[in-house]
Amino acid sequence: MKLLLLFHLFLLLIMAYGCHLENAKDADIEFIPGTYIRFSEHEFGTEYDTLIITLQNPSAAQYRILRKWKYERVLDGHAIEPEYKRTATTAIYNPAKKILEETQRGDIYTFDLRKQILFSGPIKYNKL
Repeated sequence: MKLLLLFHLFLLLIMAYGCHLENAKDADIEFIPGTYIRFSEHEFGTEYDTLIITLQNPSAAQYRILRKWKYERVLDGHAIEPEYKRTATTAIYNPAKKILEETQRGDIYTFDLRKQILFSGPIKYNKL
């Protein structure tokens, strides 16, 4: 009888632990989709950078990343025509490493859920 009770408690413990891991994974995956922005200003100009990440294929943890970039260059103290760039790519979420791996160029994105930040190497984007 005691053995049966211990067996049931062991199963209950395993199920509770598994549910906890599943909920933690879901928190990471739920955070990823969204809009992330970065602003940079220096003596040569002003840069606006936006990443829009959307879930493309849930079963494969595949995301679409749309990057919109604007650079307002300053030359000899005068602003010149701004440059625009728009790229779309895909990325796969790796739950073991908790990173988003871009498939074309190999860029790696990491997340700080507590601070609502996405990192692309040393570059920091804030989530809106």
